[in-house]
Amino acid sequence: MEQNLENLHKTGQELRETNPSEAMLYLERAFSLARTVKNNEAEVEILFDSGVAKHNLSLHTEAISDFKKALSYRELCKAPHLKANILRCLAVQYIRNNEIEEAIKYLYESEKVSLECGYEENLHMVESTLGSIYIQLKMFTKALEHEQRSLEIARKMNDEQMISYSYLGIGSCYYLLGDPVSAEDFLLRASVGSQTKYTHANTSYYLSKIYFDKKEYESSAKYALEGYNVSVENHIYDYKALCRGMLGAISLAAGKYDEAIEYMLEAIEISESLENKRIYFNLYKDLIKAYDITGNYKAKSEAYEKLYNYHTEYLENQSKLKIKQLNTEYHIEKANDLAEIERLKNVELRNALESVNKLNKELEILNHEKNEFMAIAVHDLKNPLQNILSTSRMIKRSSGGNDEIISLSDNIVQQTDRMFNLIRKLLDHNIAEEGRIKIKKSEFKAESICRDVMNDYKEAAERKRLKLNFTNFCNGHSLNTDYEILYQILCNLVSNAIKFSPQDKNIYISLNSENGTFYYEIRDEGPGFSEEDQDRIYRKFSKLSAQPTMGESSTGLGLAIAKKLSSLINADLKLESTAGSGACFTVQISSN
Repeated sequence: MEQNLENLHKTGQELRETNPSEAMLYLERAFSLARTVKNNEAEVEILFDSGVAKHNLSLHTEAISDFKKALSYRELCKAPHLKANILRCLAVQYIRNNEIEEAIKYLYESEKVSLECGYEENLHMVESTLGSIYIQLKMFTKALEHEQRSLEIARKMNDEQMISYSYLGIGSCYYLLGDPVSAEDFLLRASVGSQTKYTHANTSYYLSKIYFDKKEYESSAKYALEGYNVSVENHIYDYKALCRGMLGAISLAAGKYDEAIEYMLEAIEISESLENKRIYFNLYKDLIKAYDITGNYKAKSEAYEKLYNYHTEYLENQSKLKIKQLNTEYHIEKANDLAEIERLKNVELRNALESVNKLNKELEILNHEKNEFMAIAVHDLKNPLQNILSTSRMIKRSSGGNDEIISLSDNIVQQTDRMFNLIRKLLDHNIAEEGRIKIKKSEFKAESICRDVMNDYKEAAERKRLKLNFTNFCNGHSLNTDYEILYQILCNLVSNAIKFSPQDKNIYISLNSENGTFYYEIRDEGPGFSEEDQDRIYRKFSKLSAQPTMGESSTGLGLAIAKKLSSLINADLKLESTAGSGACFTVQISSN
């Protein structure tokens, strides 16, 4: 069913420009099927294509309905390019319906979405559409400004079809501004470039007008016929009427009156079906001229009556147009201000992101340099510390029972051990952070690692009169993971529990399993962790509110290392604690 939906949609999409009537049949079936299979993403795309097909059929009110339905879908927030297109196409329909303020609103919404997602192609079309609005309002200089902006974007994108479309817009503005030389230059550039069918028909019409004004009727007829044929083949009704009207004007100038009248009546019929008064007002003037020359006064009288009605409406519309010009300028300037604010925000955001990316790269380099320095420093500290340790032991052996010398040498050994412990922590952290640890899995009895950890920390616990308790709930169960990494995680947790527990307390180590998952739990009766502490316990070099109870050293690396190592073997390290009530760390790991 999904494949059938895709095929129907694809066919409708391919036909929407060349045969929009047939396209509608496929798109209606595709939309119904999309509803059946509840494919909302497909529904949005089909509504967009349906709106475009209806636009090509000059069914602008129906197209508005489709585009607005598409905008109501939540899925559209995941497709900003499509949303920008729908908003712009909706604006075009309002232009065709002469609802300029609505058109401007949707155009600037389209521009905003395009700026947010970097959709340059649509920004180009927004500028061209603004140019069309100003042409409709007979504000040709403003129109030219927007068409020139569209050309800048098209050149930046190096898109030939977009460049040709901008050349067309600029050429038509120059023609309307009474500069036929510049108009011809840009329109000829548009005609030789890569064009859409619409651009082709539009360009041909304007070139026909230019050559007609120059009384080069052969060239004018050539372009008018070319524009008419392209429009017929591609259902471009506006330019089908306009180019047919140009052929009528050329025939009239050549003295072929019957042919001229035939062309003009056909053009008027097409334009009346579109209700495009801007087209058939001019066509009727040429038709009356032809009737006058041929002496068909009855037809001339009927044409005059229609022209009078159109002219009355035209004058009324001209008054409204002046008001619309003022209103439109206000709305466009207001929207421009908002768009400029949005553009500045985007520029600021882009600059901020570039700064952040630059800082991240610098931090990455500094972190790498720090790790290298740490590795070198730690490595170079080991040899002199080993010499100090050996020397202190020799002094103790040769002390001859002198208590003061023995005490001093014991202190040296103790402090050297603290330094070695710090070095080991730094090395472990450095290796874990750089990802240089290789995972070596092996199978072992899950409880064996707990017994090894207890044996290693038995003496340290006894020095503080702490009791290590082990409870095993999964005798004989095997675990397959990296033994050394899990051992180091548990060592860090037990070491922490010993360090922060007061004398004469208990440390409980327990092991449980459920559905192939093992739970190693280390619980103490120490000061616990405050909420503030819990937010930063896994950060490097964190200094927490609790302090070691017998002046032991604390690097602030143990828990950071445990957390990093846990992620390497896909273990989950969790803490449950309240200030003053001890802490319980759980290492959860799968048997596979």
